[in-house]
Amino acid sequence: MAFLIKGWVKIPGIIFFLLSSVIAVGQIKFSATLNPSVISRNEVTTIRFVLENAGEIQGITPPSFKNFVLISGPVQESGMTNINGTVTNYLAISFVFKTKKPGKFIIPGAVAIVAGKNYKSNPVNLTVKNELSANPNSGLSQSPYLGIYPEARPANTFKDYIFKTGEDVATKVEKNMQLRLEVNKKTCYVGEPVIAAYKLYTRLKSESKLTKNPSFNGFSVIDLQAPDVTESAIEKLNGRDYNVYTIRKAQLYPLQDGNIELEIAEVENNVQFIREAYANKNVGQFADIFEDFANASVPPEAVIDQTVFLKNKPVNIIVRPLPAAGKPAGFKGAVGDFKIESGLEHNQFSVGKTGKLIVMLSGSGNLQLVNPPQINWPVGYEIFDVKTSDILSLTSVPVSGKKIFEYPFTIDSPGRYIFPAISFDYFDPVAHRYKTLQTNPIDFSVSREVIAKVLESMPDTTSYKNAAFKKIFYERTWLVVIIALIFLAGLFFYLRYERRRQKKNEDLARSRQSMEAIVESSSNNQSNPLAESEKCLGDDDCARFYGVLLGEIKQFLSSKFNISSEDFNNKKIAEKMDARNISNETVLSLQQLLHELEWQLYTPFERNEKMIDLYTRSHEILQMINTYDARSVNL
Repeated sequence: MAFLIKGWVKIPGIIFFLLSSVIAVGQIKFSATLNPSVISRNEVTTIRFVLENAGEIQGITPPSFKNFVLISGPVQESGMTNINGTVTNYLAISFVFKTKKPGKFIIPGAVAIVAGKNYKSNPVNLTVKNELSANPNSGLSQSPYLGIYPEARPANTFKDYIFKTGEDVATKVEKNMQLRLEVNKKTCYVGEPVIAAYKLYTRLKSESKLTKNPSFNGFSVIDLQAPDVTESAIEKLNGRDYNVYTIRKAQLYPLQDGNIELEIAEVENNVQFIREAYANKNVGQFADIFEDFANASVPPEAVIDQTVFLKNKPVNIIVRPLPAAGKPAGFKGAVGDFKIESGLEHNQFSVGKTGKLIVMLSGSGNLQLVNPPQINWPVGYEIFDVKTSDILSLTSVPVSGKKIFEYPFTIDSPGRYIFPAISFDYFDPVAHRYKTLQTNPIDFSVSREVIAKVLESMPDTTSYKNAAFKKIFYERTWLVVIIALIFLAGLFFYLRYERRRQKKNEDLARSRQSMEAIVESSSNNQSNPLAESEKCLGDDDCARFYGVLLGEIKQFLSSKFNISSEDFNNKKIAEKMDARNISNETVLSLQQLLHELEWQLYTPFERNEKMIDLYTRSHEILQMINTYDARSVNL
């Protein structure tokens, strides 16, 4: 039966909220991919539409599938990446389908509406061969959460795969195989995360695939398991051991209060039994009877195939509303444990120039949903659109990391100003109460503009401006005074520059001596891991210093502890260092260093004076790690 899709794909409100709350960096991109693009008549394929850097999404219209048989879809996924400070948000929608006949097909692009403007993805080409495939479900492995999961193979002590005379297939499957939905809590506040895991418990041999995937309406969803990864373990259930396969695991942030039922998942299982007579006859003959079956040595009459569909029992989550008592007027829905810092890009600038207020919110909680703090701007400020960036660990529960908000502004009048404290209100679910954070006031000054700007601001009478201009630049006394002031100012800044350059060279020399000691004492690293940072530090103006230093430290840690870029986070580093018996003090020092470098990298304050200090501390910590590593090798 063919399915025809018309109209809008209904995207859950949480995806709209999540993607519109973060300002995307970069251009909007809408693309389509088909995998595989060449299939046989009985095979399936997956088409995936990916919308990147979109903010306000009104909807997505997929192409018509009237010439195809739709197997499943739409399956939705969303997320974000942060590469060298460039944040990319994406929303992906996937469909799995097969064709009615062989041939070559062109599948048109989908249409997305973002902020009232249409975007169309590219068309894709599909070739269907006039032949049958031995593995008709091969295309499912390309679809998120629709893959064929690793074959469930019973442990050696499990004998339930042997089908005895007089047994009933349905009863045997029901006793030895079930799909369960497990949650870490059944009661929570709005905005407090719940971990939900769909697990297949089995003592049988089967091939399984997810045919109905929950969409978790009413929640902000962050998946904790990659679509092509299935966790496996052996766990007890009602006193019996089972092979357990985690099909999907996610942390859910409820968006509203009430009694919310988590949706049911469905798994199709192709279960295989070995008849008792054959198993008894071949006891001890084969090391692994299923390995023998895979090699087609088992006769077909000795095998019983059964296809069963399993569904989990529903689970209800009681979501409590946040208490009304004590709720601050400025509360905007932040739930967790947070810290706030603020500063100005420059504490002195001129009238007409743009200042930049930078606010960093860090901690753990529903950070992905937190909007920019409300600022009570004093009179006389002209405010521009706020820019948001973040560094989030979406796999930690709750989400941890930091969000950085940049508020550009201008002031028309010169003088000294004090920017008032910024308040941020949040609810702490552990303490069951609201808390308010405040930053320190910021003192800054705004100077007058250059003389040309002053002349432009004078009354629009040519004679008045000419008189003023002549008074300053043509009367000899004024001219001498101005030239003298310019000379003295230039001399002052030159001498200060020379003193700073001399001090910087001295600090750099000491750091190089420290580095030589590190390289000499390290038996595992005969080159300077921070060579590029040292070279950059020696330049008069190296704007990329912090990015280079952070990158070299991460490269050193990835190589030292064999950590891939996808798994690189503070938790994984701490685990690796703990496994090598590196002290907690060193681990904490390293995490503090990484935190400071990220702060310097993503908040452009005046910070050149910290370059030498952070460079030296980086060497000391790497030396300490090498020392522990050498000690463990000697032991």
